[in-house]
Amino acid sequence: MKLMQRILAVIAACALVCGVAGCGAAPSEAASKQLTIAWWGSQGRNEKQQQVNELFIQRHPGMRIDGQFSQYGDYWQKLATGAAGRQMPDIVAMDLPYMNQYIDNGLIVDLTPYIDDGTLDVSQVSDAVLATGAANGGIYAMSSGVNAPAVIYDKTLLDSLGITIDPDWTLDDFMRISRQVYARTGTRTNAGYYRDTNVLEYLLRARHERLYSEDGINVDDPAAVEPYFAMFQNGIEEGWHLEPTVFSEINLSVMNQDPLVSYTDNAHRSWCAFGWSNSLSGMQSLMANGDDLALAPWPSDDVEASNYIHPAQFFAITRDCEHPELAAQWIDFYVNDRQANEIMGMDRGMPINGTMVDAVWDRLSADDRESIVYVREMVEPASSTINPPSPAKAVKVNAAVMPGIQEQLLYRRIDARQAARMFVEQARDAMRQ
Repeated sequence: MKLMQRILAVIAACALVCGVAGCGAAPSEAASKQLTIAWWGSQGRNEKQQQVNELFIQRHPGMRIDGQFSQYGDYWQKLATGAAGRQMPDIVAMDLPYMNQYIDNGLIVDLTPYIDDGTLDVSQVSDAVLATGAANGGIYAMSSGVNAPAVIYDKTLLDSLGITIDPDWTLDDFMRISRQVYARTGTRTNAGYYRDTNVLEYLLRARHERLYSEDGINVDDPAAVEPYFAMFQNGIEEGWHLEPTVFSEINLSVMNQDPLVSYTDNAHRSWCAFGWSNSLSGMQSLMANGDDLALAPWPSDDVEASNYIHPAQFFAITRDCEHPELAAQWIDFYVNDRQANEIMGMDRGMPINGTMVDAVWDRLSADDRESIVYVREMVEPASSTINPPSPAKAVKVNAAVMPGIQEQLLYRRIDARQAARMFVEQARDAMRQ
C-alpha cells in the first residue's frame, strides 16, 4: 500500500512539470533507431513479447528494441519515476484503472493521427474495442486483447465432489460452494482479496449502478456495498476463506504465487481465483498437481447485467517518445501481423483484430481455445456494455482504500457494516483530494 501511495505521489508531482511533446520520424528512417517498450506480466509473457519484438526487428533491419519487463507493482513505480524525469519508455503497457490519470497528465499521446494516415490500421477492430481507449475526442491507447471477468477454478476438485457451477450463479451460490469445498476437503477460498474494486463494481452493475461518477463516487448508501464486505466476513468467521497471513507471504501480482496454483497445504490453498479469462492457460501451466482448470463468470445477482467484455491491457505511446510514427508501426504490427498473434496467443486476451482469431486458431493451445469459447459463447451473448473508464483519482481507491479495508476486515478488526461505511467515506474523501 505504501508503494502505491509513492507511485501516486510521483505521478501527481509529474503533472506539474509535464507537457505534451511530439516529434516525428518517417517509416523509412527506422534503421539505426531504437524503441523502448515496457510491459508487465509473467515470465511466459516476457518470453513471448521478446519473440514478437525480434520479429519486428527482422521486418525493420537496423533498428533496436529495448524491452523492459517488470512485475505489476514494480512496473507502475518505474513508470511513475520515468514520468517525473521525462524519461518514460516510448511504448508502455497501460491498465484501465490508470489510463485516465496518464491521459489527464499529458503522459500519453493521441493515436488518432496515426490511425487517420493509415500507419495504425484499425479496419478489423470493432468500434466498441476502440472506444475503450478513447477520451477527450481522441484515442490514447490501443487494447492489446480482450477478455472477460472469470473465476478460474479447480474443475477436477469440484468434479470429485460432485459440485457443478451454474453460469448464472449468485454470491450466495459462491459462498455455499466455498463452504462445501472447505467442509469436505479443508481447501479454502480466495474471494477476490486485493482485487481492487473490480468485483465490487461488478456486483453493483447487477443493480444497474456504477461505483464511480465522472469525477467522484456514485454510491452514498453503505448498504449498497455491504454484501460485498459481508462475503469476506462470512468466509473468515466460518473458516472457508484464506487467512490474511497467507497473503502477507505472497505477491498476488505474480501468477505463480496465486493460492490456486501454489500452496503448501489446504490451509494455504484456494479452489478458485478471481481473475480474467486470458489467465486460464498461464494458470493451467502452473498446476503442479495436474488438476484441470475451468472458467465461470464472477458470481452476481444478475450475471448478464454484471458481466462485460474487457480490454485486457493497452499499449500507448508516451509523450517522451522520440519516434512516435515508428512506435505506431509497432502497435500496428502487434495488432495486425499474423505471426505476432500466433506468438502471443491468448496471453493478453483474445486478439482485437477479428480476423486474427480464426487465423491463429489451429496454433492455439486447448486452454487458449477454451478462453475464446468462454468469451464468445458465454460472455458476449449474455453481458452488458462495460462501464466508462474510472476517473483518474479512482486509482487512489483501488491502491489504498480498498486493500486497507479488506485487510482490516480479514484480520477481524472491523465487521462488514463498518467496512461498508468506511469504504464510502474514505473513497469519497480520496476522490475529493
